[in-house]
Amino acid sequence: MLQSVFFIYSISSVVLKLASGKEFLSFEFFLFYGLDVMILGVYALLWQQVIKKFELSVAYANKAITLLWALAWGIVLFHEQITPGKVVGIVLVMIGILVLNSGEGSSQ
Repeated sequence: MLQSVFFIYSISSVVLKLASGKEFLSFEFFLFYGLDVMILGVYALLWQQVIKKFELSVAYANKAITLLWALAWGIVLFHEQITPGKVVGIVLVMIGILVLNSGEGSSQ
């Protein structure tokens, strides 16, 4: 559930990047920003459910997984380049998440 919530959160970044390419105050501009508000609303509701089930420090630290999603979206949708620095950064974040999750992550 935790990773699903962050996947939804990562979609917000995609929508905002698409909105940034639209003319300011155009219909498409408002459409993308409205969609982003809806996505963030769903995320906020789901986040409330997540923090009921996980320790806040663990849940929030796992939010860094959105960096991996952002890299994937950038490559697939926006044809961005993977650089060694990006790979090293993502690997370090993933190691940190694994270390944090190796302990007791759930408060149940």
